[in-house]
Amino acid sequence: MANYFFIFFLPLFILGFSSFTAQLVLARVLIVNLYGNEFFVGWILCAWLVGVGAGSLVAGILGRAWRGLPLMLGCHLLEAWLFPGAIIAIRAGQCLLIGTTGQSPDLVSAAVFSFLAVMPLCCVLGVHFVAAVQYGRECHADKAGARLPGLAYSYEATGFILGGLVFTYVLVSWNEFHVAALFVVLNVLAVSVLLVLKKISAGKWLLIAAGITACLGLGCLMFAEDLNMTSTAMRFPHAQWVETRNSIYGNLAVTRTGRQLDFYESGLSVGTNEDMPAQEKLAHFVMLTHPHPRKVLVIGTGLGRGVREVLQHAPEAVYYAALDPAMIALASTYLPEWRALLKDDRVHLLRGDMRRYFKMIPFDLDVIIMDLPAPSTALINRYFTDEFLREARRHLKPDGVIGLQIAWSQDFTSRPQADLGASIYKTVSKNFTSVLVLPQDTLIILASAGALTRDPLEIIQRFRGRGIKSYFVTEALIVDRYTTDRVRTTEDLFKGNVTARINTDLHPSGYLYYFIGWLNIFHQGLAGAAASLGRTVFLMVLVLALGLLLVPLCQSRTEARRKFMGLGAMALGGFSLMSVEVVVIYGFQIFYGDLYDKIAWIITAFMAGMAAGTLWGYRNPSGSWGRLASLHAGLGVYLACWLMWIRATAHYGWAVSPELWILGGTGIGVLAGIEFTTVNMLKGVRAGTVYAADLAGSSAGALGIGIFMIPVYGIYKTLIFLILINAVMAVILWLSRE
Repeated sequence: MANYFFIFFLPLFILGFSSFTAQLVLARVLIVNLYGNEFFVGWILCAWLVGVGAGSLVAGILGRAWRGLPLMLGCHLLEAWLFPGAIIAIRAGQCLLIGTTGQSPDLVSAAVFSFLAVMPLCCVLGVHFVAAVQYGRECHADKAGARLPGLAYSYEATGFILGGLVFTYVLVSWNEFHVAALFVVLNVLAVSVLLVLKKISAGKWLLIAAGITACLGLGCLMFAEDLNMTSTAMRFPHAQWVETRNSIYGNLAVTRTGRQLDFYESGLSVGTNEDMPAQEKLAHFVMLTHPHPRKVLVIGTGLGRGVREVLQHAPEAVYYAALDPAMIALASTYLPEWRALLKDDRVHLLRGDMRRYFKMIPFDLDVIIMDLPAPSTALINRYFTDEFLREARRHLKPDGVIGLQIAWSQDFTSRPQADLGASIYKTVSKNFTSVLVLPQDTLIILASAGALTRDPLEIIQRFRGRGIKSYFVTEALIVDRYTTDRVRTTEDLFKGNVTARINTDLHPSGYLYYFIGWLNIFHQGLAGAAASLGRTVFLMVLVLALGLLLVPLCQSRTEARRKFMGLGAMALGGFSLMSVEVVVIYGFQIFYGDLYDKIAWIITAFMAGMAAGTLWGYRNPSGSWGRLASLHAGLGVYLACWLMWIRATAHYGWAVSPELWILGGTGIGVLAGIEFTTVNMLKGVRAGTVYAADLAGSSAGALGIGIFMIPVYGIYKTLIFLILINAVMAVILWLSRE
């Protein structure tokens, strides 16, 4: 029993623990390196699954001489080198993708580079799993057979679960190279234990390689801080790295270029210590629109630039909330002026996420200023949605004013930029009766439930009466922005745009349009194709997906048809599992905002469900088509429950705890785990092929749902799509059970 534990369970457990830890660390590094865009969450999951699937296929076709224990031991050692190498490669890639600190990278190049950076490690992990299953069959004839892959899957998933728990409570605050040191130690430990228990011809050379790899782990441990500082500095070419720290919302960083300090939130520039004209203009134009602003709410990036300008209007109280509250503490360390403003009795800091703690704000506000970047991420987009603006209106007085801005080009407006502006304009107009746009280098949108003045002379009179001192806002600028013909032209552009959709929490159109605009900077043809794809009719996508389910039925030979149907069912199970995982990840970011801190919990919940499902399937073996049909019917029912739960939460505003939201994902993990063991029981299928089908479906779910379905059709239609294809698959499998 002891030998069985060390020979079969321990390597798979360490494989799961190491794989999950590496996935989380590399996903966080990629998100930070690529401006916090959640697009790369789906992309990294897809790349990871494609790599592991490719590795499992390679392992399945290797000759007998390459299989077994030597291959498994080699994978352990190779992974120990590839993980820290991937961290350095991803950070070094910043220098290759951009030429200046803060510059947006080419989206296609960034995606390809991130894919290549993680691919070697993922392929080795895929080879490793299949090698472990093959070795288990060689050593344990009594346990060999169709049930062994399911048992191996449950052992690996157990490592996933413990890895998620350890990462959440311990490793989440560790230096990445401290995590790498632990990663190396665990894999060297697995090799050492197996070499002691099993004598093999290449044992001497593997032992030497394990010793050299152990030195790598020692180096990562001893020089972790130096490695972290050196590799982190690669993210900021031509700038001096000053400080970086993690918060529950992302990674915060400060760099220096000459006398200028630049502040970053997950790689996205949020401001500098120098005067910023955009923030100054937004603050004054919004404040001047209201005749007597007394209570003001400012939602900013944490640098407090707008607060200084707001205080010139002599308000009674200024409530300040940051996109990431931890940025306030970081900025106050380097900005003496901000520290002085925080001591003003009129300034009240609001801790925590504004979307969750809006009830802390008074319901008699005069002005709300949204001093935020454009909705480049799901985290930022949640402040530009219909749901947020509706709540903001409830907190404003009848004559209260709200103002926001996005980057704009007044001389030439691209189609993606026009769609983004129109989406936000329509969303604001839905909640406020009076809306005014002031286009220039930035597009300022002012709105109120009451009447908005459009008279520049009235604005100038308030400007003089309040004694405003501003470097960038002048009387001439006020006249120009209110009287230019671009005001009418821009309003007509937005009103005439019939394709731009209202931006909502569960249908993040603003996020989609910004993404297409980012792509348009480097690849206009590809951006146009993406925009056309975004206008694809939902019914067409559904019909195409249902047609793919019927492809296995076209096989002429019964044996081949049944084999492909089984693999197709497994692929759909993996697709559904990863699709729901992406829905939960997006939903968590939308409703709670601290995905960066809780992503380990989310994935762990799914892995826990899979471990329970595979273990149940191992103990209750069955290779029947009726069970497969029941599983997909269960998936459809489960997804329908999720649809009703999300709809009720969004419609009635039920306070669902984050923990309950996360645990809700375990159910589909159980069903997917049972399906994995069931498909492995079918005749004519191999463990490596089933594993590859599962991973192929999962990668398609990560990519298609995260990048296409949710932004284009929203979460509701995405879940309806998943319900229908699982229901049809259940019918096909049930009719084929004989």
